[in-house]
Amino acid sequence: MSFLIPLLTGALEGFTEKTKQEDEANAASIQEKLKASFTTRQERKKELETERTAATKVVNSLRGIEFADGPLDNSQLINIATKPKLAESILKKLDDDPEWFKKTNRGFIRQVEGVDPTIDINKHFDSVYRLQKEAAANAETLFAAPENASFLEKRTARKNLMVAKQTAAKLGVSLEDLMSTYKPAASFVSNMGRVDPSALTKPEDFDKMEKRLKSEFVKAQQSGDPEAIAKADANIGRLVILNEKLRLEKKSEAEIQSDMVTDIQKAKSEGTPAGQSKAKNLEALLQQRKVLLQALPTVTAEKTSQSNWITIANRAVSSRMEELIPGKFISTVALDGTITMTPKSIGSTEFQAAMTKAKSEVVNDFTSNGAPKSEFHKNALISIGVGFRDGRPVVGGNVLTTADVEAQKAAAAASAAPAPVPAPTAPVVPASTASGRATPTPALPLPYTPEGQPDTSKLIAGKTYRSSNGGTRKWNGTSWEQ
Repeated sequence: MSFLIPLLTGALEGFTEKTKQEDEANAASIQEKLKASFTTRQERKKELETERTAATKVVNSLRGIEFADGPLDNSQLINIATKPKLAESILKKLDDDPEWFKKTNRGFIRQVEGVDPTIDINKHFDSVYRLQKEAAANAETLFAAPENASFLEKRTARKNLMVAKQTAAKLGVSLEDLMSTYKPAASFVSNMGRVDPSALTKPEDFDKMEKRLKSEFVKAQQSGDPEAIAKADANIGRLVILNEKLRLEKKSEAEIQSDMVTDIQKAKSEGTPAGQSKAKNLEALLQQRKVLLQALPTVTAEKTSQSNWITIANRAVSSRMEELIPGKFISTVALDGTITMTPKSIGSTEFQAAMTKAKSEVVNDFTSNGAPKSEFHKNALISIGVGFRDGRPVVGGNVLTTADVEAQKAAAAASAAPAPVPAPTAPVVPASTASGRATPTPALPLPYTPEGQPDTSKLIAGKTYRSSNGGTRKWNGTSWEQ
């Protein structure tokens, strides 16, 4: 039997060498396939990141552009994100014809179905510009040998699994993740890039626009997002001004005054205190219109008349305040056409907040880069009590939100609650001057505009002011106390 030992040894060495070669071949094949899969996935991730960068650039370039009914909402921006050429054409249109945007409603760019207009765009892009696992893989199962496999087949299977795991580890991923199938999550693209060309020539019906913007405002309030609420509220302010412009568009003077009379009658027919209050405010606006036409120049073919712009500004302020504080203010008109508004059954803070907000919205519409768009616009702003400093409009007071006003009411109610009776104290002796008289209540210096007029935009309700001639008066938030 000794002669068989060399023969068996040689056969075993040959078998071992053959098995080693097969193992190396299997390992090379497994490594090649896994690396190819990894490379393909990384390239697709880079493509998605490039697509996201391009989409973000489109969104940033169009964000804030003002159309006739306000800027594009986030759903519309997401819609157009995959259409850079369309975005470029819109930007070119903005350079060539800025006025086109003031006549065009944003509705020509559709919203993405199922995407909320107030959605966070970055978070939305996080969810769509990524690879999504389509089917998970079980590596142990994929590399397992059949149940009836031989010892050598089972050995090879274990060896292949070990090589695969080592390869995946070197690539920085798990073998299960590497062998799973992935697909782009951006199926939303099929719903994007849609536009409504008819909207470019046929503006959105005003009633539909009003319902849409008010619906967006309600959604924003429900979201509790201060930024979304402010944006939606600003859109309603722009809508009010647009409505006042449309009232006068391509109408004769007789038609304009007839419409104003109809509005007065409609308000009276409501049969409510708020309706009667609104009717009185509208009567003041009509009277102002009549006074203006007696003194101002005739309408020219090229521009809207000065009287129209003054009417638009004053009606916009009145209409906005009717929304903010309905039935809580009264308008009166002076002989020169100046309208004065006074609070009715309402605190001066709430009234001033509504008036400042309404005026600020008109200022935003009537100015460009901080300056009036024309002398017509400037005179219209002056007619609603807007002052000017260094050529730029100044609106007095802070623009308060409804929440701010309610908080102030609550604070006032709390301060009005009965306080504990303090223990008796020694009487306070008034400070006296050298002459022995009591020191008068301190008065603030009265601020003046560059034109030398009192600057009421800087006055604080409840404070006493001393004028340049030494006289003192107390400001109640809307007028001087007698």
